[in-house]
Amino acid sequence: MEIAQWILIVVATAVMAVAWLLVMPLCRNWKPLNDRMADHATRSAALVRECSTSMGCGTAFGRLSTIR
Repeated sequence: MEIAQWILIVVATAVMAVAWLLVMPLCRNWKPLNDRMADHATRSAALVRECSTSMGCGTAFGRLSTIR
């Protein structure tokens, strides 16, 4: 490859890294995203709890979950 292609690759990688470092902290404090993720985690935990209590400790294929 020519030197211009290597420079382009390095510059593009640096731009993506800087964008990642600038955008990700903003997304971590983004309230709608945090609320949505918390809602999904709560619903998932409720489904696991419901499945483990309604089906007993095991199923025809073995234990439902090893997470308690």
